[in-house]
Amino acid sequence: MSQILDNINLYLARRDLHRRRAAFYYDLGATLQDHVPLVTTLSKYHSRARTRKPTTALMYLQMLRGLQMGSLSHALAGIASPVEQTLIDATQAAGDASMAEGLVFMSMTVEKTDMMVSTMRKAVVYPLTLLTMFIAMMVGFAVTAVPILAELMPHEKWPLLGRMLYNVSMVITNHGIWIGLLFVALIAGFLSALPRWTGPMRMRLDRYLPFSIYRDYAASLLLISLSSMMRSGVSLRSALERCMKFSSPWLRWHIRKIMSNLSKPNTPFFGQAFSTGVMSQEMEDRVQDASERRDPVEAFVRMGVGSIDRMVVAMEERASIINRGMVVICGLILAFMMAGFFSTTMALQQGIKESTQMLSNTP
Repeated sequence: MSQILDNINLYLARRDLHRRRAAFYYDLGATLQDHVPLVTTLSKYHSRARTRKPTTALMYLQMLRGLQMGSLSHALAGIASPVEQTLIDATQAAGDASMAEGLVFMSMTVEKTDMMVSTMRKAVVYPLTLLTMFIAMMVGFAVTAVPILAELMPHEKWPLLGRMLYNVSMVITNHGIWIGLLFVALIAGFLSALPRWTGPMRMRLDRYLPFSIYRDYAASLLLISLSSMMRSGVSLRSALERCMKFSSPWLRWHIRKIMSNLSKPNTPFFGQAFSTGVMSQEMEDRVQDASERRDPVEAFVRMGVGSIDRMVVAMEERASIINRGMVVICGLILAFMMAGFFSTTMALQQGIKESTQMLSNTP
C-alpha cells in the first residue's frame, strides 16, 4: 500500500512540475551560470521539499539518483518532453557552461512549444467533441422520438425525408453499439498511427489534413531540437543522431532518410537533405535558404527558433478550417434531423385532420 501511495505522489509531483518546468529550467540554468553544481541545487530542493511538501521529496530524490548516474535527461523522465530530453542530453555532453546556456534557452522556448501543443490539441479535440455531441443527439432522437412517430403513423406513409430519417434511426437502433465501437476504434487507430505509420502512402497523406497537423508539429520540434544543439556547437549529423534517441518511429524514419541524403555526394547544401516529406514545402524552402547563407549554422538556428511562432499561426489556421468543416457537417446532420422530423409531424397532422373530417362527414 505504501508503494502505491508513493507512485501516486510521484506521478502527481511530476505532472505538477511539468506544468511549471519553464521556471524550473531557468532556475537550474541560472545556478549553473553561478557555478553551483546541479547536485547541490537538487539536494537543496529535496531538503526543502521534505519540510514544506513531503509528497514531492521522492521526485527530487529520484532526480538526484538519475543525475548521480550521469544523465539529467533520464533524471527528468516524466517531467521533460522527449524533445527537451534530447536537448538536455546534448547540452550536458558539451559541459556545464553549454548546459547552463541550453537550460536558460530552453526555458524561453518551453512556453511557446506548449502553446503549439495546445493549438494542436484544440485542432483535434474540439471537432471530435462537437461530432460526438451531435452523434449522441441523433442517437437520442432515434431511440425516443422516431419510435413515437412510428406508433402514430406507419413509416411507409411518411414523406421522403421522414422515411430516410426512419431508416437511419433503425440502423442506429439495431447496430448503434457496433457503429460506436467502430468509431472509437477508428479514432484510436488514427491517433496510434500518427507517430508510427511510415511509408510512401503516409508521405502522401501528410500533405493533407488532419495528418499535416502532426507533420508540421513534429517538424517544428525537430527544427527546434536541431537548431538548439547546433547553437551549442553540436554538428548536424550528431544532432540528428541524438534526436533519434527520443523520437517517434515516424520521425526516426525521416531522420534516417535525412542522414542518408547527407551522405550523398550530390548534396552541396545540407538543406536539400530535408526533402523527405518531414515538413511542408514552405518550411523546406526556409531550411534550403538557410543552408545557402554565408553562415548556414547561424541562419539555421535563427530559423529554428522563429519557426515556433509561425507554426502556432499555421496550426491555428488549420484548426479553424477543421472547425468550420465540422460545424458544416454537424449543421447538415441537424438540418436533416429537423427536416425529417417536421415533415413527418406535418404529414401526421394532415392525416389526423383528414381522419377527423371523414368522421365528421360520416352520417
